[in-house]
Amino acid sequence: MTDKCAIISAYMLLYSHIIEDNEKDIEVKRQQEMNAYTIVILLMAVAYTFYMGFSDGANAVATCVATRAIKPHYAIIIAGVVKFAAPIIICFVLGSDSVARTVGALINDEAFSGIAPKEGFIFLLSTMLAALIWSLISVFTALPNSTSHTLLGGLVGAGLASFGFGGIDWTAVGLKVILMVFLTPVICIIVGIIMEKFFIWMCRRMDRGVKKFFKVAQVFNVTLLSTSISINNVQKSMGVFLLAMVMCGGENMSSYTFDFWTIALMSFVIMLGLLLGGYKLIYTVGKKIYRMGTIQSVVAQLSTASVALTCSFIGIPVSTGQVVSSSIIGVGIAERISGVHWNRVKRIFINWILTFPIAMAVGAIICLIIRAIFL
Repeated sequence: MTDKCAIISAYMLLYSHIIEDNEKDIEVKRQQEMNAYTIVILLMAVAYTFYMGFSDGANAVATCVATRAIKPHYAIIIAGVVKFAAPIIICFVLGSDSVARTVGALINDEAFSGIAPKEGFIFLLSTMLAALIWSLISVFTALPNSTSHTLLGGLVGAGLASFGFGGIDWTAVGLKVILMVFLTPVICIIVGIIMEKFFIWMCRRMDRGVKKFFKVAQVFNVTLLSTSISINNVQKSMGVFLLAMVMCGGENMSSYTFDFWTIALMSFVIMLGLLLGGYKLIYTVGKKIYRMGTIQSVVAQLSTASVALTCSFIGIPVSTGQVVSSSIIGVGIAERISGVHWNRVKRIFINWILTFPIAMAVGAIICLIIRAIFL
């Protein structure tokens, strides 16, 4: 009897070890799966950050290149260095990541609480596919594309398909995304008009030498403008990665902090995007909206930087292309309203208005298709 009990005990001990090993294997596989999901979303966010550097990066140097204040390759190099350094300083050293938190908060915490990592991955995969597909279409139009509204539209559309109407924080979407589509251009135009009128008044009695000062000032302005654009754009991708870490990596939204290498990677690829492309957009923004002189270029840059920096620090993900173009329009209205190319402006505004709902629809459709196949 004792031998039988010993044998049974041995079998039970062996069985418990097998169960324990199986549980460990399952946990290891689950962790590997979560890591794989997170890496895929990170790579897609990197790809989108590169596109933002390619597209919106050119906006930082458009006016100074168009007015021949700085040679294109010098302007690109200055902007590239700033675009790499500024997000690291602002987002990592100073810890300012409010735009990334805004992007992450567009989906209610309760909506994805307890969901499987696979579901979170499908939601984020759909978001990034929608943003990348619509962005590629916009590249071929050679028009400034609202990269912010493309990404956020895909995010909200995929969120609707994944979590339903109640899964979206519509207050945040309404105030910080949809309202800003219409409000940002108005603000930038007004700021551009006021600044241009002020500079015209201030320079009315100055000699022609003032133009040399404004030409030199554009080097500083390119630095300031590149900073404002890069810290807003990089944080959009950081917001997507934040959602990936929460939904697929098991992190807590409020307590998660971005590490140096994530921010440095995003900063590097946005710089790379600027260095490798975007010259068509320089021509569109710098010349086809309004043909500016040196002083008008400085005013447009200051107007853009002031609005973009303000939005970045209060957590509003704006389209920097929209900010730049609207500031140029404001300067043109103040200088000579008939000189503004209104047909071009009309096309740009229509593109901005349509970007969010189209990206939203694309995100929802892609998400529904992927969910139908894999869930």
